[in-house]
Amino acid sequence: MKTLLKLVLPASLLMTACQQTKTPVKEKPVQIDTMQLIALPAPSAEKVASNEVSVVSRDSTTYVRFGDCYFSLDWISADQQRNDFEKHPDTLYFSLEPKRTIEGQMLAITTGEAEKIKVWQRFETSARVGRQVLRQWKHYRSEWEQLHPEASNFFICRKYTAAQTNRLPEDATLESLQQHVKKHYGQALFNQVALLQALPEAVITTYFLKFNGTLRNSPTKINKLLVIQVTP
Repeated sequence: MKTLLKLVLPASLLMTACQQTKTPVKEKPVQIDTMQLIALPAPSAEKVASNEVSVVSRDSTTYVRFGDCYFSLDWISADQQRNDFEKHPDTLYFSLEPKRTIEGQMLAITTGEAEKIKVWQRFETSARVGRQVLRQWKHYRSEWEQLHPEASNFFICRKYTAAQTNRLPEDATLESLQQHVKKHYGQALFNQVALLQALPEAVITTYFLKFNGTLRNSPTKINKLLVIQVTP
């Protein structure tokens, strides 16, 4: 006769087996940058305001309001010395954080009563000798180029090549550069310029963003110019 063997597990082991479950797979956090761009800042954020324009910064993002329209961009801060929101609300000055650029950034625009907002971009260059940028000498300014929305209310700031930006105006000459440096700078920089055989390289020192639009059911027009100075 065959003997049947019955395996009996202790109750404690049975309970442990029943309680074991699969370890949940940890999901990677998903960051949606556009949400931060269009989210309006908290009321407690630091604010510089006037009757028509206000500037609010939160983390790395700066929000500019004019009328019922907001736009947001990273790494810029309002230039307190040059801005006069009361007398000149249509021209706004900003400084770009060191080693940052607006090129390739997503520009978000949130509108209420404003509609048909169009955006243009251009840049300005200055000559650079070594680490010295000659901001008070001659500049080249590019043509305005319209930015077309990538999606509703979102634009991508234009990128430029070295060939596009390494330009100075046609009337810039090495002789006039040497005279300017001799008059306005020290001997050390003049000695560098005196050895040049051709004009030095040019770098972008200012970006410009222009906004045009209208208010819904109103003849009132929106015309704003943002002047963003590059910090070396």
